[in-house]
Amino acid sequence: MATVALAGGRQASYEIVGMGKPTLMLPGGPGFAASYMRPDAELFADALQCFLVDPHGSGTSSPPPDSAAYSPEGHVQFYEEVRRSLGLETVYVMGHSFGGTTAITYAALFPQVVERCIAVAAFGIGADVDATSGGEASAEGAAMLSRHAGAPWYAEARVVMDQWTERILAAEDPAEMEKMMATVLPFYMAYPDRPDVAAGLAEFRQHLKADLAAGKAWEGGLYQTIDLRPLLARITCPTLVIAGELDFVSGPAQARPIAAGIRNAELRLIPDCGHSPSIEARTEYRRAVVEFLGSPSGQTGGP
Repeated sequence: MATVALAGGRQASYEIVGMGKPTLMLPGGPGFAASYMRPDAELFADALQCFLVDPHGSGTSSPPPDSAAYSPEGHVQFYEEVRRSLGLETVYVMGHSFGGTTAITYAALFPQVVERCIAVAAFGIGADVDATSGGEASAEGAAMLSRHAGAPWYAEARVVMDQWTERILAAEDPAEMEKMMATVLPFYMAYPDRPDVAAGLAEFRQHLKADLAAGKAWEGGLYQTIDLRPLLARITCPTLVIAGELDFVSGPAQARPIAAGIRNAELRLIPDCGHSPSIEARTEYRRAVVEFLGSPSGQTGGP
């Protein structure tokens, strides 16, 4: 990993994969180091020069001054400082999960910088906001979780999932968050016991390094109250919104209102796929992104 100096004696850690248009690749969590997205970067290495930047507080990137900076807007300010320090001009932004949320926020706040935005499994409507709007995302998530009720790992993982917020807020060691995440990971896949998916999950676990402070900020109010919709009209660049149809946390109920609010957006829903298309649907995932990159307008006409 390389590092770049930031103001005030801070730094950001990153690695570069591929050749092509400079692309800030933003990981999820919040609080996960960027290395878990290396398979995504390698999948598009012939088209994109991916800058896998560790979020502030993750990897060896300096932590933010206070927990408020763990918001999507705070992450955007960090990545924008990194972009300037790296001497990059206009960029693409591509994020997964919370990183997708951040990518969308980045495109809204810095439209003069972002040429294209790719948001994969983005989370845009928090639990409290969803509840006031009819609870569609919550109902979709519950249905996706129940698909796994017969799996041998379900009972243990469900207990951890149901206690997630209170346990994260009480945790004192990042290893506790990493252990919890490793336990519930199968829920994030449509078919976690499929051999290739199980292998992908095993690799993900090897890169699972968490920033507990970010996790606490997320569980302490961010995920309940987040609402991207007021920002969406500010996005001017072509945008691709990708979601797995069987994603319990960022599925169609999250993706559709995000795409609908961006005038240059295309929505691609991937069948038989959960939260990580780079693991479960690499061929369809690559096709969607490559078609989007090859279209002048960003529109590919896909489903």
